[in-house]
Amino acid sequence: MLQRWTPITVNRTEIQKNKNLLNKIIDGRFPVLIIKNFYDVDSCKIIAQRIDSNIENQDPKTKKIGVSLVSYINRKTDYFLQAEIFRKTLREIFFGLEDPRKKIHDILGEFFSNKEIKIAEENGKKYACGVIRLHRWGDSASLHRDNVQFEAKNFDVSKLSIQLSTVLYIQQSEKGGELVLYKKSWKKSDEKFRNIEFGYTQDVINNSIQFAKIKPNQGDLIIINPIYYHEILPVKGKKTRMTLGLFLAFSNYGKKIVTWS
Repeated sequence: MLQRWTPITVNRTEIQKNKNLLNKIIDGRFPVLIIKNFYDVDSCKIIAQRIDSNIENQDPKTKKIGVSLVSYINRKTDYFLQAEIFRKTLREIFFGLEDPRKKIHDILGEFFSNKEIKIAEENGKKYACGVIRLHRWGDSASLHRDNVQFEAKNFDVSKLSIQLSTVLYIQQSEKGGELVLYKKSWKKSDEKFRNIEFGYTQDVINNSIQFAKIKPNQGDLIIINPIYYHEILPVKGKKTRMTLGLFLAFSNYGKKIVTWS
């Protein structure tokens, strides 16, 4: 029987006293760090309205705004091209507000005061910085894990050994849309459970005995170690689940942390 894997929940003001919290996420002692009230709720509402307007002017079936590296694993040139195109789009969505991506960089700086935080670059080109994901009624994300060390070996960020994922909740769904994490990290032999299109079958977590099921509030930020298997349960209700995601990576001995999407 699966047992609860307990998240860590803090307010931003508590971080200065608990700078080692991320080590507990990296090594799997805890599934997720939830930073409550990280981003202003009113600003979240403005961003959500702008996202809706942006989609109405484009494709109403849009699932994301921004660029995700995993969609361009074998198209490196296209990835950096699209990263530049969407840089302007995201700036417009955040215009006049505190840029949540900068705020995420700032909070990482509080955890790692001895490291420089910057957007990843390769051959003078910046990686994409932030992808907004949209989950509407019935949408979900299959059981999966994220790790560019395995998936994207031709990108420089794959060379960094420690990788984490940050997710800001811009708008939460009325029902459903919970994030479920399992205390089972990916290993190469798991590939026999991979689905053709995306993710893995439930067989991959058969040996997992712990899980966490969370549904953070609007404005909360979460940080997870994405090598642990996770999924998003189906969304219900009229409200779209909107999140902003950024990956980060570093080595124990390096002087900087890089972020990308």
